[in-house]
Amino acid sequence: MRPAPEALYEAAVKKLFPRGDYWDAQFADPESDVSLFAKATAAELFRFRGRMADLYGEGRIGTAYETLGDWERVLLGAPNPWLDVAERRALLAAVGEGGAGVDMIREAGQSFGLDVTDVGLPFRPAFFGHARFGVDPLADATGFFVVVVRAFDAGAGRRREFEAHVESRVLVANIVHFIYDEGVSDGGNVS
Repeated sequence: MRPAPEALYEAAVKKLFPRGDYWDAQFADPESDVSLFAKATAAELFRFRGRMADLYGEGRIGTAYETLGDWERVLLGAPNPWLDVAERRALLAAVGEGGAGVDMIREAGQSFGLDVTDVGLPFRPAFFGHARFGVDPLADATGFFVVVVRAFDAGAGRRREFEAHVESRVLVANIVHFIYDEGVSDGGNVS
């Protein structure tokens, strides 16, 4: 999305002026106030439109550069200037994709130097008590799940950051347990 050539902006600005011999004479003289005004206005419009294209790119995590720190501050809580741009974008993409799912947890693990080997729900919800047909239970099926995340850590992983990231993505009623293996990785087979 690049702007049109600057000459087209100047032609468009000139069309905003009234028609007639006086205006034609003004535009015929390249040093007249009207010609200089049209040229300066076209240059500013061209610059503005060029910047709009840049800002359009900054509005997407995959192409952001100037606003990368702001994206991180909003989505991650703080900027990560010590990481390279690709790593920063990968972390942001993991956050920006929506709620927690197996793929998001696995990608977040990779971003934080961990190999997520399993994500599971060991307990199934059940409803007891006074549940009857046509009466809503106290909680729905999304309530109070226990999520177990098993990951391999070769020693360079950032466990605390990974845990905070995953916990910020799951539902409030989800209880997440993290189990770390420090032996040999099985290659990240996630169920």
